[in-house]
Amino acid sequence: MLDPDTQVRETIIHFFETFARVGSASQAVKTFRKEGLLFPSRLHNTGTVFRPLTVSTAQRVLSNPRYAGAYAYGRRHYRRTIDGKKTVRARTSDDWLACIPDAHPGYISWEQHQENLKILKANSHGYDAARASIPREGPALLQGRAVCGQCGRHFRVRYAARRGRQEAWYICDRAHTYRGEPLCQSIAGPPVDEAIGRLIAEQMTPAAVELALDVRKEIEARHEEADRLRRRAVERAQIEADLAQRRFMLVDPDNRLVADTLEGEWNEKLRILTKAREDRERAREHDQFILDEAVRERLVAMTVYFNKLWVDPDTPNRERKRLLAHIIEDVTLIKLPAEGTTKVHVRFKGGKTQTLTTLSPKSSAQQVKTQPGIVELIDKLLDDHIYSEIAELLNQQGYRPGEAARRGRHNARFTPLRVAYLVHQYKLRSRYDRLRERGMLTKQEAAARLNIHEHTVARWAKHGLITSHAYNGHYCLYELPLSDLPQKQCSRWNRLVDRAATRRQNANQVKTLS
Repeated sequence: MLDPDTQVRETIIHFFETFARVGSASQAVKTFRKEGLLFPSRLHNTGTVFRPLTVSTAQRVLSNPRYAGAYAYGRRHYRRTIDGKKTVRARTSDDWLACIPDAHPGYISWEQHQENLKILKANSHGYDAARASIPREGPALLQGRAVCGQCGRHFRVRYAARRGRQEAWYICDRAHTYRGEPLCQSIAGPPVDEAIGRLIAEQMTPAAVELALDVRKEIEARHEEADRLRRRAVERAQIEADLAQRRFMLVDPDNRLVADTLEGEWNEKLRILTKAREDRERAREHDQFILDEAVRERLVAMTVYFNKLWVDPDTPNRERKRLLAHIIEDVTLIKLPAEGTTKVHVRFKGGKTQTLTTLSPKSSAQQVKTQPGIVELIDKLLDDHIYSEIAELLNQQGYRPGEAARRGRHNARFTPLRVAYLVHQYKLRSRYDRLRERGMLTKQEAAARLNIHEHTVARWAKHGLITSHAYNGHYCLYELPLSDLPQKQCSRWNRLVDRAATRRQNANQVKTLS
């Protein structure tokens, strides 16, 4: 029964409206606390008092059928144990001794009560349930709607604070937690959420709304046809009830046997008429899909500004998820580590599907990894340059090492040591091996070939009689001429500088003649 106290009635009605809006008992409690509202409570042998709403009270009110106008008896089973203690066990609704819906006026309808029970049951499943949970405050856009493409379970959402912001991860680890099996999938949330956001913005266009309205008009026409048939059934039942009434009114009152029979038929026809009317009203309420022109115009106008609303930082994450719930049924994610991508299979309300591909974010090691193009360039430069020269050339051309991707290290530059590390890490052939393959000689080998001292080899290379090729910052390999090898002479009578100049002049003349 409705409480005679107006304040009590309004508070309870507001509670049910709040739960229908937020979809969670705990969130309804938080809303009451945020709004500074108290909830009525009737203590034993006392009057009604107003106290802060608790989660247990909210769940008790939501699960009590009396608030839906139903009479229920036998919801709990009491029994005594062998030591005399009393135990209480809650029965399921099928095991209640009595349940009469619409026995008295209620705050909500019996159908709404059943829907509330479904929501409470879904929320209580928590970790194990494969279902879409209610929207929460976190930035994970697909919270409760992301499905693992390998095992079919719903992803759990985990958050991590990185670089001053909260990032979401979709993790499927039930098999790992329960049975010690390897982790099923772990997918970064931002790339997937951004792709879903762009898809929603593309789908929400005025043309899509117009198409939805056309479909709704066709459904309304079908419902009107069905209502016309139900109205015919009511008219037929009314005619039969009127006929039974006339028969009963014309009977002789002294003939009680006939009068009782006709009265029974009349009552039966009235019951049929009442049932037909109730069925029609119930069906009309269920089939109510009429949109007036003003609502249509607002809906079309809303799609024009949907992108602004979606990307607006002031739009709460909870509201984005609620908008998403009206468009998308679920999203199946399959991570492809070998390709560095994630397949996103979107299932819209109504059955339409669409597949997207997103790039998986790089790990910390991958972010600081040197680009393959730079490694290839270093491999080419090793033919003619040492580490210090390669580092200078890379810096001049604007290349940066992988370390520049780290926070606060954007000014990092290539150094000889870093180039040497890359050569060793990627197993590139050293400059020494490259020069040896081209026939270059060490200082000892060149001295033995020319029959001179090693110091003389260095002096000849300095003045250009032979060619030196550095393979690091301190040591060189030497290239001897294929013909006309320089000979050892006394530098007192033929200075080394003059010999080098004559040799260069002869080489230029040969080039000119050729």
